[in-house]
Amino acid sequence: MAEDLILLQIQERFEKFKQQTYKDFELAGVLEHLPYLDTTTLQDLQQEFYQSVLRLENVHTLKNLLYRIDITELQIKQAAQKEPELPLQQIIAQLMIKRILQKVILKELYSK
Repeated sequence: MAEDLILLQIQERFEKFKQQTYKDFELAGVLEHLPYLDTTTLQDLQQEFYQSVLRLENVHTLKNLLYRIDITELQIKQAAQKEPELPLQQIIAQLMIKRILQKVILKELYSK
């Protein structure tokens, strides 16, 4: 029974994560680059976001999306220093997932 409750909470949070991702990409004007979000593993999710970042046409579009999601240049630089072996696009994808999930969790906490 407890496992069912945990799975339900995870599914609900993932649905909220997908909604927030959709909202951020839509408001940034890059809905055509939205990740598929039909995955079941974190690794696949990271790959989907990585592919989305690669599909962005130019730096201005990427900056606009990062601004909408609320990721700073400083955060990107710090993450890149921690993992210099990773491509910058992969680092950005990881930061995007982390920040969107933070938004979801904060909304959950403050809506109670």
